[in-house]
Amino acid sequence: MRMRKIARIGLGLVAAATALSAVAVPAASASTAALPSVHLKLFAAAPAGYTNPDDITRLGDVLFVAYQNGAQSDGSPAGVKSNVVGFDLETGKIKYSYVLPGKVDGLTADGRHHRVLVTVNEDLNSGFYTITPSEDGAEAVKQFSYSPSPAETGSDGTNGGTDAISISSNGTIYVAHSNPDVSQPGANNTAAVYTVKLSGSTAKLTPVFGVNDTAAVINPAAGAPATAPLGLTDPDSNRWVPGKDGGTLIQDAQADSKLVYVSDLDAKKPTVRQLNLTNAVTPSGGAATPQLDDIIQPGSTSGDLYVADQGTGAIYRAELTHLPHGTLFASQPAPKSGDLPNDPALAVVDQRTGVVTHLSVGVTLANPKGLVFIPAAHHGKK
Repeated sequence: MRMRKIARIGLGLVAAATALSAVAVPAASASTAALPSVHLKLFAAAPAGYTNPDDITRLGDVLFVAYQNGAQSDGSPAGVKSNVVGFDLETGKIKYSYVLPGKVDGLTADGRHHRVLVTVNEDLNSGFYTITPSEDGAEAVKQFSYSPSPAETGSDGTNGGTDAISISSNGTIYVAHSNPDVSQPGANNTAAVYTVKLSGSTAKLTPVFGVNDTAAVINPAAGAPATAPLGLTDPDSNRWVPGKDGGTLIQDAQADSKLVYVSDLDAKKPTVRQLNLTNAVTPSGGAATPQLDDIIQPGSTSGDLYVADQGTGAIYRAELTHLPHGTLFASQPAPKSGDLPNDPALAVVDQRTGVVTHLSVGVTLANPKGLVFIPAAHHGKK
């Protein structure tokens, strides 16, 4: 999550939340009848000395977890390292373990190449790595340099990095441009998301859409315009969803309390829409719009959902059945200093109204972060 200027952004969103609380929401979105039943159970505790699990991903029969160990979003303090640990999905035992410099933020399986893609340091000094479990020792981890750098210089200094990674069915890699510099002169429309092409030791970045592109609003307030500039300051987690013309990338803008839907990804100019988010229930700390971390839309009605709790270090699992079509799970993390006063929870998002509803999951989540869903038919398969 973007750590700079959050307090200023947050104050604006509190005001927006207060105004939106008066907007009528269609009854269907407020109904609890279609909410999924989720009962989390412990899958794996953090290995000794490892803390702050964040992103998680599944490659074959292994669940990979990134432990950030207190690293900051720019990779400080000097010498700090993250651990990426692979747990056997059947036994929960550790099968692989790797050490990477800085703070691991993005972690996504690339099944086509039997590897895991990794980004480090979301706000500045960002880097890209691959982990290939079939390789031995130091050969398993490969480092890439970005071209161009995602860091940019504006009137407020230099900032910018990379965060979440998604991969489409044709192998296209998408990465969020985290903490983009929104103080640049001129058009001031830096990339919100890049595609990544790996060649040699270079990760070439190509913009997909900009932080200030004009986009249709899926759920405009009464009397509000049907289109508006995105105004993104904090592209964070994302997910690629299969569909025609290249599928759809759902990009979460955490501090901005919105989801961005980018479809027609194979077109020269993709179609961009935005969904403004509101809470179904006012948070205990006062009115606020949701600031979501991870999101995932299961591609099946049954399977296992995994949740990383950064606050306790635990990885939880729930067996799910009869999921409503189009269910979108989201993790609402515990607020940091300057964040909006949301309550930590696993939630679902109504993709029509933008209403975020917290779920009762059988355990108390201190700070939920990474999510993974494994369809029932895919367990144990590469």
